[in-house]
Amino acid sequence: MRRFASATAVMAMTAGLLPIPATTALAEPGNDESVEPLVVERVTPDAVDADSTLRVSGVVTNTTADGVEDVTVRIRYSRSPFSGREDLDEFASGHGWQPGASGPDEDVAASLEPDASEEFSLSVPVEDLGLSSFGVYPLVIEAVDGDGERLGAQYTFLPFTGEDDEDVPSVDIAWVWPLMATPQRADDDTFLSDALAGSVGEDGRLGRLLEAGAQSDLSFETGDEDLVELLGLDEEPPEATPGPEATDEPTEDATAEPSDAEPTGDEATGGEDAEASPEAEGSDGEETGSAESAGVPVTWAVDPATLDDIVRLARESHDVLDDPGAVSEGSDPGREERPADVAAQVWLREARAALAEDTVIATPYASVDLASLLRNGMEADATASLETGRSAVERALGVAADSSFALPADGLMDDAVYAFLSGDGAHRFLLDESAMPAASGLSTTPTAQAALSPVEGGPEEEPFALIADQGLADVLAMPSRGPGESELALQRFAAETAMIAGENAGSDRVVVAYPGPDWNPSAELAAGVLEASDSLPWLTPERLEDVELADPDDRETTRRALTYPERGYTDELTSIYLGQVADVNRDVRLFNSVLLGGSDPFRPAVLRMESYHWREREDIAGAIRSLVSDSIDERLGDVRIIPGEPVTLASSTGTTGIVVANDLEDETVHVILSVYSENSERLSVGGYTRSFEIAPGAKTTVYIPLTARINGRTELQASLQNEAGEPISAHATVIPVNATGLGTQALLISGIGLLILVAALAPRAVRKWLRGQAARAARNASAGDTPEGSSDGRADASGAAAAKPSTDATGDTGHDAGGNDATT
Repeated sequence: MRRFASATAVMAMTAGLLPIPATTALAEPGNDESVEPLVVERVTPDAVDADSTLRVSGVVTNTTADGVEDVTVRIRYSRSPFSGREDLDEFASGHGWQPGASGPDEDVAASLEPDASEEFSLSVPVEDLGLSSFGVYPLVIEAVDGDGERLGAQYTFLPFTGEDDEDVPSVDIAWVWPLMATPQRADDDTFLSDALAGSVGEDGRLGRLLEAGAQSDLSFETGDEDLVELLGLDEEPPEATPGPEATDEPTEDATAEPSDAEPTGDEATGGEDAEASPEAEGSDGEETGSAESAGVPVTWAVDPATLDDIVRLARESHDVLDDPGAVSEGSDPGREERPADVAAQVWLREARAALAEDTVIATPYASVDLASLLRNGMEADATASLETGRSAVERALGVAADSSFALPADGLMDDAVYAFLSGDGAHRFLLDESAMPAASGLSTTPTAQAALSPVEGGPEEEPFALIADQGLADVLAMPSRGPGESELALQRFAAETAMIAGENAGSDRVVVAYPGPDWNPSAELAAGVLEASDSLPWLTPERLEDVELADPDDRETTRRALTYPERGYTDELTSIYLGQVADVNRDVRLFNSVLLGGSDPFRPAVLRMESYHWREREDIAGAIRSLVSDSIDERLGDVRIIPGEPVTLASSTGTTGIVVANDLEDETVHVILSVYSENSERLSVGGYTRSFEIAPGAKTTVYIPLTARINGRTELQASLQNEAGEPISAHATVIPVNATGLGTQALLISGIGLLILVAALAPRAVRKWLRGQAARAARNASAGDTPEGSSDGRADASGAAAAKPSTDATGDTGHDAGGNDATT
């Protein structure tokens, strides 16, 4: 069946998907400066009976360039009701059938100059209109001049309960009230715009939705309380859920010699395991008012990422980008530091009180595109979205979301998503009409409940879908911020629900009213539809959690089986885009690998990149991805080796200290220090402490023994690694080492060697000298024998010296008997 949708509504919903300041998801739409010639400000009562008096009031304006005469406002209607919901759209457009019955009229002005306005008020007893029975009747309020030319008109509806109130049909209505927005952050500290700060104020979108859904007056005043302390925002938030490939076990403890200046290891990690529990303070309702909502029961639908953004906004200072789109162009987006937002603190205080006793259901964190994640093998991210979402809801609101409900993105799920959510414990699924369309040939609105086939591994309860009525969603998306727009939307809401109630469906039915995650109504419309749900005689408010399947024997086949429409496939985040997210995931895994205790601080940022809100907005998502990637690199750079002065060795051995710093503010790290020489033949590295922990903001010094074998300059390469041996930075730290003490050592060694040589050769020289002495003594003894005939027994020395040797014919010198030359 056809459903109402205006161009303005489509534009408003489209704007709701854009996070940048010019088209932010939370920006308040501006009213068209053009003036409507006829504005209907009030139609009372919303539904008339036979004893009522219909009253219509408003303003007529001359929007022409000339003055007009004899301006009259009149009513036209039909005595026959609409026959089906599809007829309402055609009539509201003003281009279809025109009713012919005339009602009351009023002379507004004898003349009306250009841009001049006059108020009008019409009234008529309903019994004079001649309406026949329960139903919705067409109603036209129009202004005409004296010539009968129409100046302006408004097409609306007149629900009539009939002559006997006891004959009024009824239908149950269950409200799902959204508190959601497009993800507003890149990394934890960086907001894409200041739109969220405006939205949580009293006149902002989330402020209006909270107060209207609470159905009581909330206080948006700060008061005298310390809201940071009251809400527990000054406590350290719990660690994010470990994501893909993140280790759950702490790294092996090792000792390193710390520097004297700062503590390291366990001495500086006090409070690391303390879990924050902001919900424990200020959430009991004693100081913030009654926790129980009055009036029509509503089930609150929240996106945990939206609540997480508000908590971060309220907790402490943060950065706001001037132009996120500049990132895609390679330009600086600019950023401004803002203090903790007081309006966000007040919103959290009021939300905890308003939602304390109501049912809260939650999307996966950031409404991730589960279908695309599962289709691309990213089950770990899908699981993390559920776990991270649960903790975010409890941290923000102090209550747990009802895990028996599931809200898949865009109200659609294929078999894989259905099995995944069932495996997490859900058995009630809030879906769009296109996921389970009405059965062929059905002319009435089917009840919201529809049985689903059980899934292996799912909960014991029988699974079923709760189908949100698309016609009501379209009505709730009607423009409501301009003059008279809220009143027309409220009349259409009354007409739409009356048409559902009046259908001859043959059984009790429930309609689920869920306006969608980006609903941006006026305060009048938001409050008005809940009041109407309680006051219109054909509506009976019902709690969503009380809506159950009929007994099997009483069920009717009114809907087709679960389907995943073609637009579901075409709208999903693409494999190319998720491949780029996977690259960021690898960087996240590397960063997590050095964190103690398996924490995963970047997991929410990755999940925000996987939000279904970025379908067809991958340009903005690309900018966010770049910002997150840069932030990861910056955080990895905070675990670093502090470069020191070049090392000089005055001897062959020595020790140098390498200072390793952990500049992370919240995380203890466990790292491996790798040091090696570029030339181990010249310089070798001894044993040192390789593995150690460093507390947040601390430093430690590791002492490295060195041995030099040759004089000269050599370099050490130092890097930090995780336990798997992966370097956590792209470049190693180079430490020059200059060995200068080997000259003195060489002289000493040479001297010692000379002494050894002398000691080894001296005995041989002495022995040779003694042999020479002995030989000379023997010769002297032989020469000293006295020849016969000698008077004194000694040879005549002069005679012996003067004796000339004999020479043979060849001229050779003769040798003595002993082999010695005869002459020297």
